Amino acid sequence: MAKMTEQEKKDWNELYQYIKLEIFEYDKSQKLPSYMALRLKGLKEGKFMANKKTTSMANYEYQHILYTFKINKMKIKQIVRSQDFKNEQHKFNTIMIIIEKEINDVVNRLKQVVKSEEKVEKMKFENIIHEGAEYINKNNDKKINKELEELW
Repeated sequence: MAKMTEQEKKDWNELYQYIKLEIFEYDKSQKLPSYMALRLKGLKEGKFMANKKTTSMANYEYQHILYTFKINKMKIKQIVRSQDFKNEQHKFNTIMIIIEKEINDVVNRLKQVVKSEEKVEKMKFENIIHEGAEYINKNNDKKINKELEELW
């Protein structure tokens, strides 16, 4: 695994804190177990768990993983509340199944947003002149419903 940039460190910390505080509802004095961190770092590379023995299958950003957690927070919380788990590792592995299934949809949606923004930036607006709208009453005889007239 390559050395992390400052932005990657910041994104990793944001993801870590979100899972710790929002998903598992730990207090600030607790830390996530190391297998959770290894699973998250492995997901970044498209692996089950971070290690040097297997080949990377993807290259997600930590922000992609974070957005996937945020989008699926309600689904995750519902599953966590509705099922009995043997331990935290079993619970986290179940959560990761959801995240792994949804992450490509999130990445594709983010790409669509970027494409849409690029299209808007390329549009030329200099020929569009807008000086405000003007209302013109086509019925100059002022036929107004009597009940509505009382309201005014």
